[in-house]
Amino acid sequence: MKNCLLMILNMLLLFAAAVPAVAGSGADVPVMRGTGEDYTAPDGSLATHASAREFPQEGDMLYDVAVNGRYVGLYTDKSHWGGLVHFGSFEFDGSRGVEVDINYAREIRSFELLPETPDVYGVEQTSARSLRFKLRKPDVNVTLIVNGEPKKDVLHLFAASVDRDAPGVDADTGYRRFEDRKLIYFGPGYYDLRKLIGDGTLTVPDGWDVYIAAGAVVYGRIDAWGTGKGTRLRGRGMVYNDENNTAMIFTVTKSTGMEVEGLTFHCHRPQCWQVGVTQCTGVKFDGVKIICTRYASTDGLDVINSQDCTFSNMFIRANDDAVAIKGLQDAKPADCLPNRNLLFENIQLWNDCNCAFGMGAETRASAYENIRLRNSCVLSSFDDPDHHEELDERAALTICSLNGTYFSNILYENIDVYHCERLIALGFKPDFWFGSLKGDQSTPGGINGVTFRNVRSHASSGSSIANQIHLYGWNREGTPPKYVENITFDNVRIENKKVKGSGNAHFLTGELVRGLKFE
Repeated sequence: MKNCLLMILNMLLLFAAAVPAVAGSGADVPVMRGTGEDYTAPDGSLATHASAREFPQEGDMLYDVAVNGRYVGLYTDKSHWGGLVHFGSFEFDGSRGVEVDINYAREIRSFELLPETPDVYGVEQTSARSLRFKLRKPDVNVTLIVNGEPKKDVLHLFAASVDRDAPGVDADTGYRRFEDRKLIYFGPGYYDLRKLIGDGTLTVPDGWDVYIAAGAVVYGRIDAWGTGKGTRLRGRGMVYNDENNTAMIFTVTKSTGMEVEGLTFHCHRPQCWQVGVTQCTGVKFDGVKIICTRYASTDGLDVINSQDCTFSNMFIRANDDAVAIKGLQDAKPADCLPNRNLLFENIQLWNDCNCAFGMGAETRASAYENIRLRNSCVLSSFDDPDHHEELDERAALTICSLNGTYFSNILYENIDVYHCERLIALGFKPDFWFGSLKGDQSTPGGINGVTFRNVRSHASSGSSIANQIHLYGWNREGTPPKYVENITFDNVRIENKKVKGSGNAHFLTGELVRGLKFE
């Protein structure tokens, strides 16, 4: 009888362990379900996806996420700080809102859901380790920071819209080239480009449509060279590489009019730039997510000697510059292509090193003109994990010019900065990274006509450079002087206090700075 009772008790314990805690149920010790599930609502209004078993996850999953009770597959990577960064995506159609439940493996003493937006509402902590919120509409990216620690266990959720423009292909088609339709298609599932294409790099043919569906995970690289209008790379899936494939995960070079939409690019472990747009005209990115958490040289998006390009509705996390606008041609700046007419709008930025949105450090371009960052936010920006407070060019919003050239008509408008060290830095330098990257200030240049309008830094890190505004020109014998001038601060607020003049405690100005305006 005793043995029988023990058997029954063991069976009950096993059954209890097999039943997952419902996300947000109030359970003190949630069961982690970060693997997610493949689910599509009968009316197509919601879709979740299991994470790919082949993906090299890091550590033990610390979050689970459920949307209307359906679990979202998550992916993990380690940060330089030792934290575990989680990210995942789902789709819904916007005809109705959704409810998102999150469980965390540890106690939630405090939390932030960023950015602050009315599209995220009904926020409540439902237990010591769980919280809940609602989303009004799709195409909203939400970041969760717990216990005031952006260097630790962060969750990034990408709530995309259901793609009503997906090609008419059966879901179980897998990988296929449709020559008659000029379509390359990846259906839901896992793909290793090394097994499909000899060198593991997919080259986008000019005029073709490359579609990576929601639930598809593609290992390898993608290149687009010389593509024109009508060329598209799009979908809701993910492309990633790792330490065995250390070249940039996606590059667009000498292209005109190519469109990139909806995809997630993830560099898992390698130390390399992630996405590059080089010598392009008319390229458009929309709804793209870029994420790499390893230190360093992991720029998120590098725009190089390009013109008339638009980048909208993006999330970018890097452990170097999140966005860097560079001049890299091998000539004097005056003989190089400019960076001109570049719009960045509704961009979420996170950098664990260097700058959130930077121009430079390499600036071999004939000009930087008409560049706009607007209606965007900096979620978190840190200067350098190994040389904190030591590098005076590091800031959330930066122009660091190593080569004499001209910057004009630069606009930062409607920018929320939630966590940062130095806020703004504009100036010219002789070299970068302790002299390892040499500059050349023998050619003329200057920074003239930069506007910061409705820029708000919400908090202070407490460091010696917290929210600093650093402006510095160039004045060295034997080289042309370079002024930083006509800089407008229109409703710039630091910790809810308006910056009214350069006498503000946050200002640090060097030589050849003039024409500052405060409105």
